[in-house]
Amino acid sequence: MAATAFDQFVCVCGFGGGIMNGGWRLAEASDIPFVYELVTKVDPRWWRFSRGGLEPSVLLSTAQGISAGVIVVDSVNNPVACAILADAGTMGTGMFEYYALPNPQAEALARRFAPELLAAAFAGAPIRRLYYERFENDAEVFGELSAYFEVEVTYPEFAMIDGRYESRTTSVLTLERFTESQLGAAQ
Repeated sequence: MAATAFDQFVCVCGFGGGIMNGGWRLAEASDIPFVYELVTKVDPRWWRFSRGGLEPSVLLSTAQGISAGVIVVDSVNNPVACAILADAGTMGTGMFEYYALPNPQAEALARRFAPELLAAAFAGAPIRRLYYERFENDAEVFGELSAYFEVEVTYPEFAMIDGRYESRTTSVLTLERFTESQLGAAQ
């Protein structure tokens, strides 16, 4: 694979966390089974993958269009969450997608590493704005950083999930707002 925003991401930030407490690393081809498992466990919430169906060949085709990805692991190196940077281009924008296995431990690790992953995305690519889409009942994986995302648009009753319609929201985190969040966290 050619050098991507992921490679730049790792050069800037390296491996996150300490393995004793979990951490994160670049996604590898061997992570495809985990990503597939994650997609099926949160289906249809990870819309990029779910909208085309859960056929493995469709998932692989979709995965080839991703700019960069990381896997969050627990203390014994088991994957528990995945973040991807997609649609990053010359316009200074990108789509940040981040999902954890639907259990409290995985979601807590996702929240813990969210600041590092967002910092790496901003540092590793010429991005000024990161977009994030979520359904109204998605697990909260950004923790306190969620307050720094600004809602751009809400699509009411976008899809039926578990027998009820849920709205889907597109929010944006600018580099300025992210920097502001990190300055606030440092105080």
